[in-house]
Amino acid sequence: MNTVLFTVGGQTVSWAYLLAALALVVVALGVGYLLGRRGRSSGQSRGRKGRSPSDDAFMRGLTHMMADHTDQAIEEFTRAVTLNSETVETYVVLGNLFRQKGEIERAVRIRESIIARTNLHPEVKLQALYDLGLDYRKGGLYNRAADAFQQVLEMDPGHTEALAQLVSLYEEIRDWENAFAALKRLDRLTKKDSRRVLAHYLTERGKELMAAGKLDAAEDALEQAIKVDKGCLDAYLHLGDLELARGRVRRALNLWRKAVKLEPVHAHLVVNRVAEAEHALGEKTVQDFFAEIDPAQAEVFTLMALAEYHHAHGNHDQALELLRLAVERAPRQLDAHRLLGQILVEQGQSDQALAAYRELLAQIDGEWATYQCSECGFVSHQLTWKCPRCHAWDTMSPRQPGS
Repeated sequence: MNTVLFTVGGQTVSWAYLLAALALVVVALGVGYLLGRRGRSSGQSRGRKGRSPSDDAFMRGLTHMMADHTDQAIEEFTRAVTLNSETVETYVVLGNLFRQKGEIERAVRIRESIIARTNLHPEVKLQALYDLGLDYRKGGLYNRAADAFQQVLEMDPGHTEALAQLVSLYEEIRDWENAFAALKRLDRLTKKDSRRVLAHYLTERGKELMAAGKLDAAEDALEQAIKVDKGCLDAYLHLGDLELARGRVRRALNLWRKAVKLEPVHAHLVVNRVAEAEHALGEKTVQDFFAEIDPAQAEVFTLMALAEYHHAHGNHDQALELLRLAVERAPRQLDAHRLLGQILVEQGQSDQALAAYRELLAQIDGEWATYQCSECGFVSHQLTWKCPRCHAWDTMSPRQPGS
C-alpha cells in the first residue's frame, strides 16, 4: 500500500515513506539506547553479545514495534524496565505505546514518574512534559494538555512543536483568543505569515459574540479580521449580517458588494443572504442588487441561487434562462437539471420537461452540489472554511464539473 497521506512543502508522504522513516527512527533509538547502556555499565550480568537481559528485552520490544505488534512490544518494554528501572529511554517508548493504545492513565503515570526523577537532564524533562501534553490531548483532557505545553514553553520559549500543539488544541476547543495569541507567537518564531488563518480566528470569535448578542464586541472582532486580512470573505459576510441586524441596510449591502467582487466563486453566499433579507431590504433594493450581477460572468452556483430567487417570485422565464445557462456551463451539475425540470413541469411545458429529465438521466453519474478541498480533495455537501480532513483554511470551493 502506497497511499499518499499528506503533502509537505510539495513533497508527498505515503504509507511506504512513513513506515521506512519509522523503521529508521526505531533502529536509531535502539542503537542509541544500547550504546548509552554500555557506556553507563550498570553492572548487570551480560549475555554472549555483551547485552544485559534488559537490553535484550528492549530490542525484542523494538522488533515488535516495527512489526506493529503493540501488545507484545508493551510486554517486552515492561520486562525491560522491570529488569532495570533506571532506563529513561524505555519508559519513554513504553509511554508512547500506551498513548497509541489509548491507555492514557498508564501513559500519564509513566511521564509523571520520569518528571519526578531527581537529577533529570533538562532536555529529558522537557520531552517528558511535551509527551505528557500529547497524552492529555489524546485523552481529551484539553486544559491539562494546554498546561503541559505551557510548562514546556516556560522551559523553552522557542519550542515550536509545543506552540503548534497549542494552536491546534485551541482551534479544536474553539478558544479563538488563545489560538490567535499562540499562532501570532508561532509566526514570530518561524517567520511565517498566517494572517489568513488569524483573520478566521477573529471572525469565528465575532460570530460567537453575535450569537451572544454582544454586537459591539462582535463588530470590533469582525472589523479587526478585515484589517488583518482584507481578503477574509467570511468576515465581510458576517459583518454584513451584523449591520443588517442593526438596521444599517446601506452598510450591509456595501459589505456584500465587496464580498461578491472579492470572491466571485462564492457570490451565491451573498445572493442567498440578500434574498433571505428581502423583507428588511425591500424588494426593489434586492432586485437592483441582483441586477448588478452579470449572468455572463457569474459562477454556476450563483446562477442557481439567482434562479431559485426568481422562481420563488414567479419570474419563471428569468429562472429558466439562468438555469439553462448553468446547465450549459456545467452539464454534470444535477441540482441545476433538477430545478430546471421542476420549473418546466410546474409551467406545464411537458415536452421541454421530458427533454430536461432525459438530459438529467444522461448525467446521472454526475455530482450533486458539493464543495471540494483544493489541498486534500475532501468532498462535502456543506461549505466550511476549514477542511474537516486536512484542517487547512480557505481551501473549500464549489466542486468543478467532472472533478
